[in-house]
Amino acid sequence: MMERVDYLQAVIDSQRSPIEVFMGIQENKEAFEVVDVRIGDPEFLKEKIVGAKEIPLIALEDRLSELDKSKLIYVVTWSAACTLAKQASILLLNHGYQVLEIAGGNEAWKATGLPMQEV
Repeated sequence: MMERVDYLQAVIDSQRSPIEVFMGIQENKEAFEVVDVRIGDPEFLKEKIVGAKEIPLIALEDRLSELDKSKLIYVVTWSAACTLAKQASILLLNHGYQVLEIAGGNEAWKATGLPMQEV
């Protein structure tokens, strides 16, 4: 039972809902950076969260210099079923970044009615 509680707490500690992220960015835009780590054919990557920096997971380690360690990095991917954001989080944490995942990915962000932009 305690292992399950620890797992659930780790999930809570590692991600924020789209609304929480949006509200935080509205309050202090300079403290956060959203990084979209999706990998896919450009025809599928037609939209992203407004202002998100596009760095596919496969290029992330080579492009770490583009990220600011003083900011909280929100990583985002396709949906809750995709593990790219979790993989990116591990990589970034191992390099000393502050990281949280946007729960539910772009799919949840869009479903919540939050702003998206065409790529």
